[in-house]
This record gives sequence, structure tokens and C-alpha cells, in this order.
Amino acid sequence: MISELDLTDAASLPEGALKTFGTPDDGPKVLLTRQHGQVHAFAPNCPHYGAPLEKGKVVNGKLVCPWHHACFRVENGQLCEPPALDDLPTFAVREAGGRILVQVPPSPPASTDDPNATPTAEVGGEPPAAAHAVVDTRTFVVVGGGAAGEFAAQTLRREGFTGRVLLVSADAHAPYDRTKLSKAYLAGKAQPAALPLREPDFYARQNIELLPNTRATGLDLASQQLLLEGQPPLRYDQLLLAPGGTPSLLPRLPGHDLAGVLPLRTQADADHLLAATQDAKQVVIIGSSFIGMEAAGSLIGDTRRVTVIAQEKEPFARVLGPEIGAMFRKMHEEKGVKFETEAEATALLGQDGRVTGVQLKTGRLLPAEVVVLGVGVRPATEFLQAAFPLEKDGGLAVDAFLQAADRVYAAGDIARFPLAATGQPARIEHWRVAQQHGQVAARNMLGQQVKFAAAPFFWTQQYGKSLRYAGHAERWDIIIYHGDVSKQDFLAFYVLDERVIAVAGMNRDADMIYLAELLGQGRLPAPANLHEGQNWAGMVGNGEV
Repeated sequence: MISELDLTDAASLPEGALKTFGTPDDGPKVLLTRQHGQVHAFAPNCPHYGAPLEKGKVVNGKLVCPWHHACFRVENGQLCEPPALDDLPTFAVREAGGRILVQVPPSPPASTDDPNATPTAEVGGEPPAAAHAVVDTRTFVVVGGGAAGEFAAQTLRREGFTGRVLLVSADAHAPYDRTKLSKAYLAGKAQPAALPLREPDFYARQNIELLPNTRATGLDLASQQLLLEGQPPLRYDQLLLAPGGTPSLLPRLPGHDLAGVLPLRTQADADHLLAATQDAKQVVIIGSSFIGMEAAGSLIGDTRRVTVIAQEKEPFARVLGPEIGAMFRKMHEEKGVKFETEAEATALLGQDGRVTGVQLKTGRLLPAEVVVLGVGVRPATEFLQAAFPLEKDGGLAVDAFLQAADRVYAAGDIARFPLAATGQPARIEHWRVAQQHGQVAARNMLGQQVKFAAAPFFWTQQYGKSLRYAGHAERWDIIIYHGDVSKQDFLAFYVLDERVIAVAGMNRDADMIYLAELLGQGRLPAPANLHEGQNWAGMVGNGEV
């Protein structure tokens, strides 16, 4: 039986407010907001990582998570943007006699605030089952069990597709949250049970045929067949290519094949790395990529020395600029991480087949029991070489609808797509972008003709400090800073040709919500009109207070 609970007086919830209220007898909490005079009630935590949604913002009818910008429609809690995978639970609510009354079920959907202990998405349940009134004989094949592939498969069902859906994955595991591997999982804070994106029976219940340990080896566009290793070809009516990336293993580096030299891309990689570093005292990370730096933060300890070999003077200098890179380097150094900057590894040395050290170009030798390769990835597109003219970096060019050829779409790490803001082609290796690609590609496989128009967004977390970044800047003329980078409290505006094309921020979560929205709308002010304390909410113009 659902009880109607008296949560608060109407006056305590002004227009635009987002407030969480407890229920009697230490019952579940409820998030309330008043928008255009109407009160809405939700579960209080984001179904992605459990962020407190009262710290988010309502922008143009969307409730936006403060951490990773998952979006939910205020009118009904429906998911409109990842990285959450499910709708936000809603509760019936009304006002009477100056009070706000909410109907809360005895056992409401779980609302977790511990992303390291639970599966990534469990709060909102699952996408609604497709109606079966119309029999669809088509077969849709999705290559890749990562962020793009999983989201595309569930979107096909959510949009009502009743035909056959096959999710082909080279990975041995069902789709999991790869963003946790270099952070909570490697640090021992998240267990294997926390990695899956879905409960084990999700795919069977949604009638999605999951084919793990299945590698695509070729594509015949004329016959609409995907070639598989050791299996008969799959004929498709629509195909999505989202195989992700392959980590660079530095094959030309002497000693690259020694035991203890490990990449970090998959759950199996992370498990090997955890086992290898269990008793290791000396770890060297080659590369100051986000994966490399996050791994450094997870592996450093009182009894373990971690050294990062970086080609640049500062980590992330080419992505975020030298000032932010220096801030991150100092953060790591304060925790004990050592850096060899503007350095190059020339050989990996070993004994009895196992790595013992890293030789630098300067002649210096760094002792190492484990070496982590954090030098980037390349698109996993080798199987497409006969079917498409690939880009120089291995990427696959697509149009604004993410279409690569008739009946063929591409998403995620491999897709080189036109940015909505500038029209310039870009290939972006971000988790959320891959999920958004999967959603748009799935809709277009169904004939909806939806352009990819979102502003790219990513985040990194190191030692509990999070940087959020919206837009895309492969190069820039200047960076305009508001706040203090050294105190990890700032906004950084990346300017190219007198236009802001990207923004990074720390400790400015609310601002970043508005700035991402403005970037997506192409409505950021000119660089000359930027000033500290800008009213970004007012610029979005959705009547917020």
C-alpha cells in the first residue's frame, strides 16, 4: 500500500528550488522541485553514481546531475542524456491546505550514494519492454560491448524496435563501466560486482542477444554481412560499428613483451594489473594520459613508489594547457608520485623474462617491478580496412547522423564526426560521448534522422578532486582563467579565432552545467565579454532563480 506523506509546507519550496526532504520514521528521502508553479517529486540521487540531485540544476525542462551531467525530464523523470542508463524514479505529488503531499511506496526504487559498491545503474530499473503488437523481421547488429554499444542496444528496445538485436563484443564480460577501472577498481574501492552496467539477466529480459568473446574480422557491404572469427557471418539490416579502441603496446620498444608490462583498457587488464602490483614496490607508468595519471593516483601507496614518464613538461598540457597540467602534477607529487618529464623510454629491461627497469633516453635507469602502458589507444578498426577508406589515425568518417555507409553507422572512439558547434570533424574518446553516439545512431538505424548536436563532455577524478570539461579544443589561441587554478577552483575558457570552443572547471559544478548547455546552443559570449561572476543561469534563460 502506498502512503501519502506530508513532507513540508508549500512556502518552503519556492519557484526553481531543488530540495531533498526526509520522510517520517527515517524513511526514504524525496527530492522536490517547483517549476512553473508545479511541484515534482523524485528519488534524490542520480541513478548513475548516486550524486545528490539537489545540487544539480534544472535547465530548459531538464534536471541535470551536478557530477556527470546525466539529464532527466522534469515532467516525468525520463532519461534524456547519459551517463545514467535509466529513468529517475518519480512519485505522485500534490499540494493541499498549504502542504506538499507525496505518495511514496513502501519499498521505493533503491537510491544509492555509493557508486563503488553497487552496479552503475540500478535505481530506475530498466527501459520499458518493447510492444510486440507488430512483428519486425529485421536484424540489427551492434559491434562493440562498450559504452556506445550497450546504450545503442537498450535505445533500440526503448524506441520500440521488436526485431532481432545482436550485441557482438570481443570482451569476455558483459558490458561494464570502464571508467571505474583506472580509479575505484584499481584502488581497491570497487569490487567486480560494481562494474557491470546491467544486472546479469538484463539482456535476456530485453531480448538482446549478447555475444561475448566474439571478434569481428571483416565487413562485406555489398552482401550486408559482418564476418566473425570462427563463426558464420551475420547478415544485418542495420549495422552499428562501435568496437572502441585498442591500447598501444609500444611494439617497437625493446622489452615490450616482458612479463609485468601491462596496458589498462579492459577489466581483464585491470585484474592482471591488480595481481601484478599486489606486492610491487616500484611501479613505472609510461605516459601521462588520463588513464596513466588516474592509475598513478590509484596505485600510489605508503609502501609503493610510482613514477610517471611524461613526454611533455606538464601532464595534460596538450589537452588542458600547462597551467592546469602543473596543478595536476603538483597534486600527484604531494601524494608521493614522482615524474620524469620531457622524457622518453628507450628500452624495458628484464631478468628471467620479467621486467626489472625502464631505460630513459638520457641513460637513466628506473627500477620497476611493473610497467603500466598509458600511451593512448588507436581505433579498433583493422577489420574494416577492406570496407572503408579509414582516416590516418584509423578512425572512420561519418556524417552528422553518424552514418558511414548505407545501413551502416559508427559510434564512440572510432567515429570521426562533425562537431555541431563548428562543423569541424573530430574523433573523441570520451565515455559520455560514446553513449550519446550510441543513442543517436540507434535512433537513426530506426529511420528517425537525428543529428548529433550535443557539446562533448568528460570528467576526470584524481584524489577525490574532479575536473569537468565541455566542448572540444584540439588547439587554442589563448586560455582565459576565472578563479585560481592552483587552488583547484576555476573556470578555463579555451579560445580559438575569437570564439570560446571549450570550458574546463574545478569546484564550479553549477557553472559547468550552464556552460555545457550554452556551448551546445552556440550561445557563449565572445571572449571580450567574459567576466568573473557571470550570471550563467541568466544567460541560459530558462527563468531560474
